[in-house]
Formats: sequence, structure tokens, C-alpha cells
Amino acid sequence: MPKTVLTGEVRGYYLRVDFLQRVHGQWRDLNPEMNGDSFLSVGRIVRIASFVTALTDSVVEKQGLTRGEWELLAAVRRSGKNCRATELSVLTKSSGAAITKRLDKLSAQGLITREVLPRDRRVVLVNLTDDGKRVIDSLVPEVLNAEAELLESFTAEEIATLQSLSLKLLNVVEPPKG
Repeated sequence: MPKTVLTGEVRGYYLRVDFLQRVHGQWRDLNPEMNGDSFLSVGRIVRIASFVTALTDSVVEKQGLTRGEWELLAAVRRSGKNCRATELSVLTKSSGAAITKRLDKLSAQGLITREVLPRDRRVVLVNLTDDGKRVIDSLVPEVLNAEAELLESFTAEEIATLQSLSLKLLNVVEPPKG
């Protein structure tokens, strides 16, 4: 955790000069003409993502799952149907090899079943077992609660603004299809 340097108080929360502001200032000192303002925004997004990922990982690890396995179970559960392994690759943005490795582990744990289609043995359908449904259904509220705690200091208006701005940026880095 970076050292906290208090710079003021807003609605009871102390603002601080964070690690990225210090790094930004160091670069600015080295090259005053360089515009590194994007560094603060993008750098903070990356740092926040890292902390949120670690938080989520700590929740799903309680069930003996990795992030990738959690995402795969969640994708199957949300779909409400048997999923093709290739669909899961797209839904989770994971390689076929990664999906196969995760499916092997989840199958060994009794959380999913795999069915090879007789008419096309290249197609593998994945479905959750009752245990798989129980695990994912118990984890989703835990993950959501952990994430909600991160936003407790925000007003409803600030959360709406955060959602709007993050969607705007997401549409730049991952343009909508169609």
C-alpha cells in the first residue's frame, strides 16, 4: 500500500496524494513538456482493477476455485443452458486450451458435466451439476457484497457517474458490435 499523504477532507473521507500522483510528478519533473495526464486516469483504472481482482479472487478461492474457473461457472449459469466449449471461450475471453484445463478440473470436482455430441464429436456441451449450481449461486452474492463494500463511500449520483464514464471508456477500448 502506498504511503498516505493527507491533502484534505471531502465528506469525511481524506483525500491523499497517491502512488500514481507521485510517479506522475516524477515524470513531469524529468520532462516538463510531456503530457502524462492520461497516466493518472488509466493508471488508477489498472490499480483499481488489480485490487478488485485480488478481492474477488479471495472470495472464490474459499470454494477452491480460480478466477478463470469462477468466470466459466458463472458464464454457464447465466446462459441457463448447456454451453459449447467454444462459446465459453468467447464468453470468458479465454483460449481453448485454458477452457479445456478448467473444464477438466471442474469436472473432476463434480461441478460440471461434459457431453460430446454423437453427430459431431468435436462439439462438447458443458452443463452445471447440482453442486456446480450450488457453488456458483452461493458465490455470486458474496462477490457482489464484497464489490458493493468498495462503493459504500460513494453517493448514488457518484456511482451513476462512475458507471457512465466507465462505460464510455469501455466503448473506446471494446467498441460495441453491430
